[in-house]
Amino acid sequence: MTSPDLEKVYSKTSSEENTKGATNISSSSVDDTSSNEENIDVALRFLKDTNAKDFVLDDDQDTLITDVSEDAKKSRRDRAIFYGACDLPKNVLRRLDTFILPFLCVTYLLMFLDKALLNYAAAMGINDHLKGNEFSNLSTIFSASYIFMEPFVTFLIQRFPISKVMAVFITCWGISLTCHAACKSYASLMIVRTLLGMFESSSAVGCIAISGMYYTKAEQSARIGFWATQAGTGYVVGGLISFGFQHYHGKSFTSWQIMFLVVGLVTVAFGILTYLYLPDNVTNAWFLNQEEKVLVVKHIRDNQTGLENKKFKKAQVKELLLHDKLTWPMLFITAASQISTGAIGTFSVTITRTFGFDSKETALLQLPIGVITAMIIIITTQMIARWGQITLVTTSMYIPAIIGSIVMLCLPLSNKIGNLLALYLIYSGSCTITNIYIWNSCNTSGYSKRIFRNAITIIAYNVAAIVAPQMFRANSAPRYVPAKIALLVTQAVCVPVQLYIGYISKKENEKRDKEQEGQSVEKYQFLDLTDIENRNFRYIY
Repeated sequence: MTSPDLEKVYSKTSSEENTKGATNISSSSVDDTSSNEENIDVALRFLKDTNAKDFVLDDDQDTLITDVSEDAKKSRRDRAIFYGACDLPKNVLRRLDTFILPFLCVTYLLMFLDKALLNYAAAMGINDHLKGNEFSNLSTIFSASYIFMEPFVTFLIQRFPISKVMAVFITCWGISLTCHAACKSYASLMIVRTLLGMFESSSAVGCIAISGMYYTKAEQSARIGFWATQAGTGYVVGGLISFGFQHYHGKSFTSWQIMFLVVGLVTVAFGILTYLYLPDNVTNAWFLNQEEKVLVVKHIRDNQTGLENKKFKKAQVKELLLHDKLTWPMLFITAASQISTGAIGTFSVTITRTFGFDSKETALLQLPIGVITAMIIIITTQMIARWGQITLVTTSMYIPAIIGSIVMLCLPLSNKIGNLLALYLIYSGSCTITNIYIWNSCNTSGYSKRIFRNAITIIAYNVAAIVAPQMFRANSAPRYVPAKIALLVTQAVCVPVQLYIGYISKKENEKRDKEQEGQSVEKYQFLDLTDIENRNFRYIY
């Protein structure tokens, strides 16, 4: 059935074709600029091909609203930046959630689970093949290879269809995980962990990019929360898998080898499904008809971030690294806050065992970690989606982690319950990575700049993942006091830096408001401009 909105697309286009002389200034500027192919977002090409450009780019409400104050119009525009000005029909939104969101959730679940299986293998006998700090090194080499590959996979996502890049990398990391089952030496484990890190480098940056193609900023906040919650689900699934496979007692293969084999084969199957199933972007989404695609593009217009542009632009990367005053504070926040993830992500089982629990109890005690992580992510991202106060919400998440670090430093190991609850509190600070994903997606425009901001964020995340396990040295066991002090300091320092980022974002918005006082606001034209170049862009904070 043709929607009333879409009927206006074609009736308006037909009318304008009969009155060619009535083209306005803003439309002609798009046509002039569109000749420069590298400035055109894929969405603009699609709109021109479907004769829906004027329907999507015209802000009818601005035209119709004449009897309200400028302050009221500004308030409406500010709200539209986060929530969107054009509501998407509920059946179309449900279709996006049905076909896109499950892919993001499964991808992130497998990424987290496949990476974390090493943690569970620690309680299943993998350490029998290792000595000294070799277990820490397996985690470190994964993160190092992840960092090495991240710029390359980001470039591939920029240049080639994102669905095909994701499918190939998911399949390859599944194969790498399966190969863990054949490893019985430190050297062989180092090789497969290196390959796993290289291929998993596509996961987070790909999921963030896909989320930004289909949803408004408020919807992205909620949806990123949904798929990032799979980190918590991964703890539950991983704990149950570990507990189940610990009851396997074979002669040729150990329980941890069978665990890697089974989960690896599941990942390979999902990679093949991704190749067949996932669209590249809205414009070729097989589950939407042409009219619905136009409505989705109109719906996300006020993000002012567009869909994608396959022209790699060095100038945007240069701006990101040298001229964007938010880049380095955000990277610092990422690295500092995720020291906790690198530490407890690899050593939560080891730490829990120091409290006096046996291997099976330790595996089951990872289940509450998953539930707590999921609850924190869901609650905080839904708060951001509803109210948009990302600075205050994120800052509040560091407080429980600070308290947990202090308690673990102060309590003796004999206090099992107190130490276990303190360990659970630290996961609050770890969960801030989800809010950082949201911040990147909502506050970065220019396709090259956006995906490379995601890339350097993931690199900073993995630098923390390299540093953190090395804090747990064999000579500081079982209390690991230096590591716990580092957790306390890194979480505490995030509080003032997070508030500073919110402050400079607010001031930049006020500066742009002042620049545009008394001027008409230009309509967003789906040109591939950065958030600095586009002075109509406003940051969420």
